[in-house]
Amino acid sequence: MTIRITSSAFLICQNRVLMMKRGLHKKLGPGTWAGVGGHMEVNDMKDPRALAIVDTCYREVYEETGIERAAIQNLKLRYIAIRKADGEIRMHHHFIGEIETEVALPHCDEGDLHWVDKADIPALPMSPSVGLTLKHWLSNIESEDIFLVAVNDTNESATISAL
Repeated sequence: MTIRITSSAFLICQNRVLMMKRGLHKKLGPGTWAGVGGHMEVNDMKDPRALAIVDTCYREVYEETGIERAAIQNLKLRYIAIRKADGEIRMHHHFIGEIETEVALPHCDEGDLHWVDKADIPALPMSPSVGLTLKHWLSNIESEDIFLVAVNDTNESATISAL
């Protein structure tokens, strides 16, 4: 069994959230909505002083959007989603941050980038872990806690608890 470690950011600008509609060519979650992010690379783990998952998040945001680290305020780890699917354990770190002004969104090979109104998010097709995470976050926006989201293969049961 393999372990896949990923990181994504949901950047907020006023009442809108930067999200990606994943390309139909993607192996995981084709056509579903997610944050901007990706896999932890070997280089992300080389420096023991680095906060590797945070560095992964900033790197992925820059690679996919061109948004520099300095433009992102209050980036905080808010959710760790764990799911067993397709013979692997997937551990996904969801960060929430802010950006002062909406930037023009470039073409991205991973999918289509969009600024999405918060009210429209629950209706979007998402993977089980992303969907549960965002629905919980929208109901607990003021919380500063970090939450664990555990989802099984079939999405028949899930748990969300504060760490």
